[in-house]
Amino acid sequence: MRIVLASGLLLAALGGAAMAADKVQVGDKGVFPESLTSTADGTLIVGSVGTGKIYKAAAGATATEDWIAPVTDGPTSVLGVFADEKNGTLWACYSDLALFSGEGQGAILRTYDLATGTLKTTVPLGDGTFCNDIATTADGAAFVADTAGSQVFKVAPGASTAEVLIKDDALASVDGLSFGPDGSLYLNGVQTNKLFRLAVNADGGAGALTELTLSQPISGPDGMRFGDDGVLYLAENAAGQVSAITFDGDTANVKVIEKGGWDMPVALTKVGQTLWVVEAKFSKMGGTEDPGAFYAYPVTLQ
Repeated sequence: MRIVLASGLLLAALGGAAMAADKVQVGDKGVFPESLTSTADGTLIVGSVGTGKIYKAAAGATATEDWIAPVTDGPTSVLGVFADEKNGTLWACYSDLALFSGEGQGAILRTYDLATGTLKTTVPLGDGTFCNDIATTADGAAFVADTAGSQVFKVAPGASTAEVLIKDDALASVDGLSFGPDGSLYLNGVQTNKLFRLAVNADGGAGALTELTLSQPISGPDGMRFGDDGVLYLAENAAGQVSAITFDGDTANVKVIEKGGWDMPVALTKVGQTLWVVEAKFSKMGGTEDPGAFYAYPVTLQ
C-alpha cells in the first residue's frame, strides 16, 4: 500500500512478509530494545532494556553483534541511544524502570567512542531522573529528555555534569526529541500524546515552547527522528504504528506510514531511503508469554 504525504513524499508501507527478508535480528533472548540510531554507512546501533547491552549491526547484516557490555554500577537498562557521527560520540541513557514505582535510582548518561565503544564520560542526572532520549547540536552538546522530571537537560561537550535547559509542567512524560532543520528542538509527551517545538537561542538556552496543533491524534509518541528529507518520523507505541510528520507553521500534519503490525514500536532511524523500526514488546516483559526474537524492521521510503 502506498500513502502520499502532503509534501509529496511517497512511502511504501510494507507488510510483515515483505519486511521479513531484510529484517535484522537484535540479540538473542530477553532484549526488549528501546532505542536505535544509525551512522551514514548504514550501521545500526540498538540499546536494550532487558540485557543492558548495546548492539551493533553493519549495513547488510541480518543480525546484530554484542558491542558494549552491560554496566556494573547505577541503572542498567539502556534506553535512548544517539550516534553523533560528527563528533565521534555515542550517547546512551541508562535508567531504572523501578523509578516509576518509587524505588529506582537516578539516571546516568554515558558517552562512548563511536568507533571503538570505549567509555568516554559518565554524567549522573540526579535523583528521580529518567533519561529517555538524546539529540545533539553541531558543537557536540547533548539535549536529554527526562521523562520523570518534565524537563530537558543540556550537557556541554566533554562535560561530566548536566544543566537543566527547561523544566515545564507542559513537558510531562517528555520522551522523544529531535532537532529540526529550522534549528528548533521538537519534543513529545509519551503519555500526554502531545508534540512541542522548543526554540533554542543563539547562546544555546531555551526559547519559546510551543505546543503544536496535530492534524490527527497520536497515541504513545515515543522515539522520533528527523530525516535528511526534513520529515519527522515518529514511532507511536500505543497505536502500534509509525507516522511521518510535516509542518505548516504551528500545525503538525500527521500521516500514518503503516497502521498497526508492530508490537509497541518505540524507535526508528532513517538510512538512505529506508526507515528502520524496532518494537519493544514490553507487555511481554516479566510475564509468562515468550516474546520471541526481536528485530529491526525496514520500511522503504520512495
